Amino acid sequence: MKVTPETIEYDVSIPDKSLRLHLLLTNHKPWSSNHPLEGPMGSVLHISHFLPLNWHVRSTQSAATFEVTHGDATVRGTGLAHPEKNWGSSFPRGWIWAQAFSADGAHTLCLAGGEALPGVQAYLVGYRSPLCPDWDFRPPWAFGLGSFAPFMHVRRDHIKGEVEVTMSTWSRKLHVLITAPPDTFVGVPGPLKDGHQPDYCHESFQAKVMVQASQRRWPGAKWELVEEAVLGQTADGTNCGALEFGGSYGHEKHA
Repeated sequence: MKVTPETIEYDVSIPDKSLRLHLLLTNHKPWSSNHPLEGPMGSVLHISHFLPLNWHVRSTQSAATFEVTHGDATVRGTGLAHPEKNWGSSFPRGWIWAQAFSADGAHTLCLAGGEALPGVQAYLVGYRSPLCPDWDFRPPWAFGLGSFAPFMHVRRDHIKGEVEVTMSTWSRKLHVLITAPPDTFVGVPGPLKDGHQPDYCHESFQAKVMVQASQRRWPGAKWELVEEAVLGQTADGTNCGALEFGGSYGHEKHA
């Protein structure tokens, strides 16, 4: 992996599987155009050394050029990419992560959050579009203590492959519904203090994401719809969004 201020390049090979991937990312779009070094955590990023977990999105949308070789077959192409990074000393007990583009690339969504501490829920959400260029939701808005979460509602069902999230501030509200066929989820290793545990996370890359963005002029006024958008779909309608249930959120038993 090679990283410069302008590019990110991956070269991954598995010789015994005759598999090789080369990926080059360019034309990065920072999370914040006003503060390019800040990500979903906002200014809290500057005290990251004191936090058990940190999440940074390098780019909400990068241009990708890829080449995949398997045996004698090689596939080349271009697309959109979302590079990010996690670091720290611990991961939450359970979490949700999702990311998607619209088919035309004009809309992007990135969402992560879960059980920050026992009984404490916290989320970081970013939605970008021409009408909503800098919509961010983070604590204290995207925060819940037990059943008390006045500005946030989260419904998740890893058995059905569904997540529904509503976040609001005094003036903005975002409603997100993410669905993925249950049989498309695969187990992936999850990062723990002592190493990666197999099948600790379950992830699908065939999720469909529906977004409703609303705003109001003052607290208590009626919400007015700004836009509705479908993300996580290619131009031909193929679902391609990402949805992950991590830790306990992917292992809970349903009655």
